[in-house]
Amino acid sequence: MADNFTKKMSTLMFRGMDRMRHRGAFEVGAPTGTDFAGFDKTRQIVLVTFRRSGEAMPSPINHGVADGKLYVRTDASTGKVKRLRNNPRVVVVPCSLRGKPRGQTVAGVARVLPESEHAHAEDVIASNWSLPMKVFERSLDKGSAAFGVDTAYIEITPEVPPR
Repeated sequence: MADNFTKKMSTLMFRGMDRMRHRGAFEVGAPTGTDFAGFDKTRQIVLVTFRRSGEAMPSPINHGVADGKLYVRTDASTGKVKRLRNNPRVVVVPCSLRGKPRGQTVAGVARVLPESEHAHAEDVIASNWSLPMKVFERSLDKGSAAFGVDTAYIEITPEVPPR
C-alpha cells in the first residue's frame, strides 16, 4: 500500500512540475558552448535527455558544479534515469526555476553514479542550494527515505567535439 501511495504522490508532484515548466524549456536549441563556465552562477539547469525515438525531454533540475562537471540528483525511477541508461547524450543550459533558458547550451555525456560516488555528488549539489531549497530538499529526503524511494545521482561531462 505504501509503495502504491508513493508512486501516486510522485506522479502528482511531477505532473504539477510539468505544468509549471516554462515553454522556453522546450526550445533549448543547438549546443553553443564547450564547457560549463557560468553554470555555477545559477541554481537550476534544464537537463535534456532523449527518448529512443530521438524526442527531446527537458527537465529543470537543481545541480552542482565541480571539477568541470555537473552533478544532479533525482528519483531513481524517473524517466530521465531510464532514458540516460539507453542514451547518455544530453544537452544542458542554465535556467530559471521554471526552466526558462538563461545562458549557453552545452552538449554532454551523462552517467548514473555508483553508490560509492553518491556522497561527493550530494555535497556538490547541496553546496548550490539556497536556504529555502535546503529545507525543501531535506524534507524530500526524509519522505523518500520513509517510503523507500531510491535517489539516483548523475554526473555530466562536456561532450568532446569530434576532430
